[in-house]
Amino acid sequence: MIIRTPIAVAYKLNGKNYVKEFKDLRCPDPLITNRSTKLPSGSEILEIGQGKKFYQQYKKKYIK
Repeated sequence: MIIRTPIAVAYKLNGKNYVKEFKDLRCPDPLITNRSTKLPSGSEILEIGQGKKFYQQYKKKYIK
């Protein structure tokens, strides 16, 4: 099993903010493409961070 650095994404969908963490990706490129199926269609990416700390940081910032 390969351990990868987690990627945290804060995105907005229908006026509500969400934070999601991906542990199976090498880089954030599959998330930011137009044809990505990793995030719901029509979502707007607010921030992307690569590392353990970003999930908790985005959760505090965007989820209230």
